[in-house]
Parts: sequence; C-alpha cells; structure tokens
Amino acid sequence: MNELAKQNEIRRQEMVALRDAVVERRRKSTPPAAGEYPLANLRARITQALRDTSGRAEISWEIDILDRARFGADVALRLTSLLKEGGPKQYITTHVPWIIEALRSPALSDVVSEVSHKGIYVNVRLTDSWYLSAVQSVIDLDSRFGLNDSRSDRTQIVDYSSPNVAKTLHAGHLRSTMIGHVLSNLYEACGALVYRLNHINDFGGFGFMLEGYRRFEPLFPEGMRNNDRLLAIYSIRRTMERAVAAGTDLEGLTEPDREVIATYFPGVTEADELRKTYEGFVAASDARFHRLEEGDADEVALWLRMVEWSLEDFQSFYSALDIDIDFIIGESFYLDAGNTVVDEAVRRGTAFELTKEMVNDQVTELDRAVEEGEMTPEARAKAAASLEKDIGAIVVQLPGGERLVTRRSDGRSIYATRDLGAIKLRRDIFDPTDINYVVGQEQRVHFSRLFQAAEVIGLAAPDELKLKHTYFGFYVDAETGKKLSSRDSVAGVNDLLAESVKYYRAKTAESGGMAEEEIDQAARQLAVGSVVFNDLKSDMKGTVSIARGELTPTITAFEKSGGPYVVYSACRARAILRKYNQPLPEAADIASFDVSDQESLLILRLMEFPEKVAKAADEDNSAILVRHLLDLAGIYNSYYASSPVLQGGQANKFRLLITKSVQSVLVNGLSLCHVECPPKI
Repeated sequence: MNELAKQNEIRRQEMVALRDAVVERRRKSTPPAAGEYPLANLRARITQALRDTSGRAEISWEIDILDRARFGADVALRLTSLLKEGGPKQYITTHVPWIIEALRSPALSDVVSEVSHKGIYVNVRLTDSWYLSAVQSVIDLDSRFGLNDSRSDRTQIVDYSSPNVAKTLHAGHLRSTMIGHVLSNLYEACGALVYRLNHINDFGGFGFMLEGYRRFEPLFPEGMRNNDRLLAIYSIRRTMERAVAAGTDLEGLTEPDREVIATYFPGVTEADELRKTYEGFVAASDARFHRLEEGDADEVALWLRMVEWSLEDFQSFYSALDIDIDFIIGESFYLDAGNTVVDEAVRRGTAFELTKEMVNDQVTELDRAVEEGEMTPEARAKAAASLEKDIGAIVVQLPGGERLVTRRSDGRSIYATRDLGAIKLRRDIFDPTDINYVVGQEQRVHFSRLFQAAEVIGLAAPDELKLKHTYFGFYVDAETGKKLSSRDSVAGVNDLLAESVKYYRAKTAESGGMAEEEIDQAARQLAVGSVVFNDLKSDMKGTVSIARGELTPTITAFEKSGGPYVVYSACRARAILRKYNQPLPEAADIASFDVSDQESLLILRLMEFPEKVAKAADEDNSAILVRHLLDLAGIYNSYYASSPVLQGGQANKFRLLITKSVQSVLVNGLSLCHVECPPKI
C-alpha cells in the first residue's frame, strides 16, 4: 500500500467513526410527528368530517388563513377537486351545503365555533379553546416546536462550502457555506439523518504547488505565512501563463508581471525563453503530480503539510460565521474509487476510449450539419477542437449526444473521475437516499453531465439515489448592479461583517446594563445574523447586493428588515418573560379569556411554523422560512404595542402564554437559519 493509500485508509476509518457518532446523535433526538401538531390535526379532523358526510374516500381541499378583523373568520376552505368537476356555480349549489353541514357536525364542536360561506369559500371561525390548546402545545415542546418527522425516512448528504486548497475563498464558497448549512439544519429539523460534507479541492493542479514550493521556497520573504507561500506559487504560475499567452518579451509585460518573473525566473527575458521555461515548469509539475497520485512518500508528506496550511487559514472564516461542518474530506480521498468506477464502466461497455476513428466520424457529422445549415462554422470548429483534444480519453456517452470525459488520455484522473468516486464511496459509507451539491450556478453543466453519467454507468439509479445540484447566484455591487469579482465579494462580506460588529457593539453598549462580554457576544451574533439572514431571505438563484465604501446604510437597512429585526422581536418577548419572573401559568389555569382578532391571526401564524419548516426543506428554499419569521415578527410587534402583557403589576395570563410561544418560535426559527438570539440586548 503506497503512502497516499495509507492516508486514505486512515481517513476512511475516521469518517466511519464520525459517521457512527452522527447516527447516535440522531438516534437520541426523535422529532415530534408532523401530524400531531395542532394545525395538522385540525386538517385531519376536517378531512374525516368531510369524508363521513360525503361518503367520498378521497377528498382534496385547501385551507387559507384569514385575518379575522377583515373577514370575520379564521380559515377558509375550498374543495379544489369538486370545484374543477362542475365549475363555481354547481360547486356552490351542490357542494357548499354539505360542506357546511360537515363542519357543523358534533365531531368538530370543540374546534369549530361558526361556519359561513361567501361564494366558493366556506369560512370557519375556530373556538377559543382550540387557540388556548394550540398555544400550550408550543410551550410544551418549547425548543422542539417545529421539528417534525416528514423526512425521517431520508439519509441526506449535503455537500457545501468546498474551498480550493492553496487559493483564497471566493464568493461562491461564502454563499455555499451559508445556504448549505441552513439547508442541512432544515433537513435535520424534519427528521432526516444528515451528513454535512465539506468537499475540499486538495488535488487538482497540485503538481504546480509541489514543484513551485521546491523551486521558489528559498526566494520567499523571511517570515512569510505558510499559506501565503501557496498563494504566491499560484500567482507565479498565473503570471507565467499570461506571459506565454502574450507572446512578448519581458519588457512587453505589465510592471507587476515583470517583477514576479525577474524574481522567480531571473535572466529569462526573451519570449522564446519564457515559453520554454514555462513548458519546463509544467512538465516538472506534471511529473510531481504523477508521483503524488502514485503515493510517493516525499510528495505525499509535503502535500499533507500544504493542505493543513490552507485548512488552518480557512478555519478563520468558519469561526467568524460560527459554522462547524462535520466532515472535511479532500477529493484526493476519492481517487482510487474513481479509477475503479471508470475501469468497471469500461469493462461493462458503458464507458469507452474515444478513438481517432470515432472522432473522424463525428467530425464528418459536424461537417454535414454545417452544410445543411444546422450549425455555424464557428460552432463546428469549437466542437471539432474539443473532440480532437479528447482523443484517447475515457468518456461516457450521455443522452442528447453529449459526453463526459472521465479520465485523461494519459491515464491521469480529473475532477470527473474523483466526483464519480465520491458518489461511489459516499454510497458505500453513508448509504444516502439523497446527495445535494450546494454549488454556484457556474457548475450547472458539470453536475448535469455528472448525474447523467452516474445513471448511464449504473452508479446511481434515480429510484435509489436522488442527486441534486442546488445552485445560487452571484454577489453584485449594490450601486452598479454589476457582478463583483471573487476578491471583491469576499472583501465586501468581510468588511460588512466587521463593520456590523462595530455598529451593533456601539448600539448594544448604549442600552446599558450589560457586561463587556455580553456586549461582544450580542454584537457578533447580531452581525452574523444580519448578513446570513439577508442572504437567505431572497431567492437563492438571484443575486445578492453588497455595498462597497460607506456601509452604514446597508447595515441599517439589514437591521430594519432582516435578522436583527426578528432577533429584537424575540428579545422583546424574552424581556417580558424575564420581567414577569414567575413560573408560567398552565392553560388549564386560565378560566376566562377571549381571543381577539389580532391574537387569532398571530396564533395561526405560530401554528404554521412546523409546516413552513417542512416546506422549506422540501423545496430546498430557506427563504420560505425566513419570510415567515419576518411576517410573524411584524404581527407580534403590532400586537405587543396594542395589547400589554404586564400592566399595573398584573399579568394577562393568556397574553403571557402567547408571548412565550412567540419567543420560542422565533428563537427556533432563527436557530435553523444559523442566527443565534443573544440572552439579552
């Protein structure tokens, strides 16, 4: 066993041990049944009453939550299937009467107080006792309210963040980390067994790092940080690429590029010398990478050190966001498995070597397409060049005439090789039902071809394993709307985080009554929550605006309409409970109360929370939950202003229970969105 194989065996054993720990953690946390929540139970009881009255075994109906102050009722029902059968007029005359009869049945008398109708809608007013019981259900479950078992039959891998070793984090990594982490939270909240994986690119192009370090390390400035040395090697390589592409002598290059080449390739000035020097560097780098793939002990030892340097650098970013990803696994781990998958596909005939003869046949077909006007000459030239480049490579033929190269013509692995190996090993180790890759939209073509290839070669049948690419948009300049570069995106988010901490620290300190440690904690949580929440509340496939320059307007805008707004609402409810400073009353102890119009809407929104969590998970869309929390916070702030909980030394017990319920739901929702609510502000 070579040195790389030994390292991968160690990593596999570590992964299995961590997998077992995750399974044990999940086993100890059984979520409540989705059907036992008050709103779900109400739906089930109404469905049964409709079935009993109509004699129909299957009934499809929808419920809309109403504002009682406007409509005089709490919910409206429509039986969509019957409405489609005969149209509105027949529905009103034939079906509305028996629907009303069903809802007025004694079986529902404890939950339904009034029934009326307007057009196709049958409106229901719920009993005060149902509302009291609903509020008590939140208090009973407290931090577990919202958890459910809707995905308890799923084992989900979420692949997110995925930075490149020896490079800086860019905007895609930032968004991937935030979105992937919150989606993982949602899946777990719905009962799934979730494995969070950070797929580190620690292999592709690493020959340049190994060769460059040995060549240039003596020339680096004294005291240079380890990871900065890797970034410098990457920069040197790119500089030489630009020089060769320009085809000019040293004097024809930009001043920064001239300085780099003069430092690390002294005496090389002519265009031909630059080209030959670079080609020699590439050849030596390829040789280094080949030895790394073969498990050479010296190459593996240096490679391991380099990977560790980058991981240490990445950790500062994860620490700033307070994110811990269970499994950090380099793509190198999947090398052998990927080669095995490709070899097996070749043996079965689902993958094959692309020969010169095959390419000639396809080029002939391209020529025919040009002659018949089906393709432009430019498109033909591009397709032909791609085919010529892949001669000798191992490819998988995909539907629609496309192909996926799975191994280079020289026998070397590529990203696709290792991505196929990742699917194989993940199935072996984790036995997932779903693998969700949370990666930027620029990777859509790659993942589409990868998933098709996995099916073609029999690695992942759709009915056995669901592969999904959840993609997202770019960061753009808030003023110009133009896409920010990777460097500007990272700088923008980092600047926004840093300035937000300062802003919230100053604001929290002004309120007084908090120790320095409490102020620091609150400022950091509000700052992170502001940035993350704002990112999550929009359609992830759209862009996210980041201000450059003066950041105060952006910070205050986030505060008013984002995470801090919801955090303040939760803290306001918590402050009321802290001021009450007594054990909460039980619902059974509240003998007399009336549910106001505002309270009915607020409680119904609270009851929707478990369903919003499940819907956000099902649609891979955290914005569904975020918008619900914003809506809930808005309703509560209006309620709080008009309906005092503590007044004249007395507590309104029903409002006290509502306040506790709001606090629990907002804190639970914020936590799912990776926003922590400070103990006090």
